[in-house]
Amino acid sequence: MSNFKLGILGVGKMGGSILEGILRSNIYKPSEICIFDVNQEINNKYQNIGLAVLENEYELVKQSDMVLLAIKPQMFSCLTKYTFDLQDKVIISIVAGKTLKDLENIFGKQQFIRVMPNTPSLINCGATAISKTDNINEEVFQKVKSIFESIGVVSLIDDNLMNEVIPLNGSMPAYLYYFAKGFIENGVSKGIDYETAKLLCCHAIIGSAKMILETNKPIDELIKDVCSPKGATLEGIKVLDDNNVNKIINDTCDACIKRAYELSNL
Repeated sequence: MSNFKLGILGVGKMGGSILEGILRSNIYKPSEICIFDVNQEINNKYQNIGLAVLENEYELVKQSDMVLLAIKPQMFSCLTKYTFDLQDKVIISIVAGKTLKDLENIFGKQQFIRVMPNTPSLINCGATAISKTDNINEEVFQKVKSIFESIGVVSLIDDNLMNEVIPLNGSMPAYLYYFAKGFIENGVSKGIDYETAKLLCCHAIIGSAKMILETNKPIDELIKDVCSPKGATLEGIKVLDDNNVNKIINDTCDACIKRAYELSNL
């Protein structure tokens, strides 16, 4: 029998945000969780509140009923130096580009759940995509789902689409930050102070997202609602259309997905 209900390998920004959500929601007690991270400062932080810090990756997997892999794809190979002889473990992976089959090649036949969260999980506003192997017990799956629901919303998708979903949630914050930065900087260049430009832009994004989710109107109709005939907004939309911004968006998504597949081969 394992010593811990959950082990977390890698407690960086994403692993840390998931861990904080677990602790806030009391899904597990600190004494039921163990961690391993190369950053000793992180280890000390969590050891001080009652979590166990284990000596290496193998011990963490061996001593945990459920394991969360929260490492970068480039570090995935660190697991290949071990031979895992494990029974009835649940392996949860947020490693970008690594498929359920990749996990099986490392750990053998286990119960696997693959997850793509995003950085707004840090403030409990995450959007997480999740896939699973067919042998996952439903009670176990609901427990794992509750972990990610503690930091936002969760959607179950097919594992074959886990790379394709990355532009929609995993990478989306970066694209929105890029978009927002351009509009805020334009406002500042016109004489609006930075904090005002930031406030107005960000709340416009938040409100618009809520309009999409809560009104159930088609997005084209929502666009039309803002665009008065011969009005200012319509002139801006024409610039987007003339510069084929839809193609740029598609190319952005395709490049992101392509890189995810490349990472799976590292």
